Amino acid sequence: MLELHDISYRYPGADSPALQHIDLQLQEGQCLGLLGSNGAGKTTLLALLSDTLALQQGEIRWDGPRSLGLVPQQLAFYAELTVAENLALFADLYRLRGAQRRQRLDLSIASTALENKLSRRAARLSGGEQRRLNFAIGLLQPARLYLFDEATVGVDAASRQLLLDAVEHLAGEGHGVIYTSHYLDEVERVAGRILLLHEGKVRLDLNKQQLLDSGHGLLLEWPQRVPDGLPQLLARLQLDAETLPDGLRIANLDGQQLLAITQFIAAQAVPPSLLRFGRPSLEQLYLSLNGGRL
Repeated sequence: MLELHDISYRYPGADSPALQHIDLQLQEGQCLGLLGSNGAGKTTLLALLSDTLALQQGEIRWDGPRSLGLVPQQLAFYAELTVAENLALFADLYRLRGAQRRQRLDLSIASTALENKLSRRAARLSGGEQRRLNFAIGLLQPARLYLFDEATVGVDAASRQLLLDAVEHLAGEGHGVIYTSHYLDEVERVAGRILLLHEGKVRLDLNKQQLLDSGHGLLLEWPQRVPDGLPQLLARLQLDAETLPDGLRIANLDGQQLLAITQFIAAQAVPPSLLRFGRPSLEQLYLSLNGGRL
């Protein structure tokens, strides 16, 4: 539904480009999780897609009509209006009429649990409730592609689950979604595809299933030092281990190898301070690719 070719952008006076030679394709029904530390270029990319920044280099091609819904990082509503008045105003701006208007309003309100807040002035909402209103306004517009720029910052855990349900529902209905967040568990949940930006360049682009299918690993840490005899055991098991400051990480092992290691651990006087077995998480992958920096 959308293709980006050779997108680059440099802010006036900046020492380096915010984006460099970005190529990207997005299909209908696909949720793309866009990751990167602050300044990596995520918000710049969304701004170019939503035409709030003018394209400097490259091409953005749509297969069919261009149709966007945006939940921005900044709060974008009228503080002195009530929740209901804000939603009605944006419904007017989006030219919603009749049954479609009622349907979109009902969907946006239910998806953000704002039923009991409609008469409250936006300025008097809590920070999390203001985020939910911001989210509802973005959902209100019928669109082929929805952009979410750190849309759940400051939202309580229960409300976050509600909003993530709404994002998953959009992709399930065939809408395209680009979702940015520093909450990596959110991205791991909603996104079927992960794209990592680093210093304006694409560092990683993979299907989430590739991450889940990458085998089971083991992470071990001790309060003081790795027990004597463990390196020799790993050598006999033909396992390669990455040495960490307080322990080690084994990228891939099977059940029999795991059993031998846990039997060794059980025989030690000092247990490990951390033992984690399973598939690598998105957070582990992100930290590894970012050199350990959040």
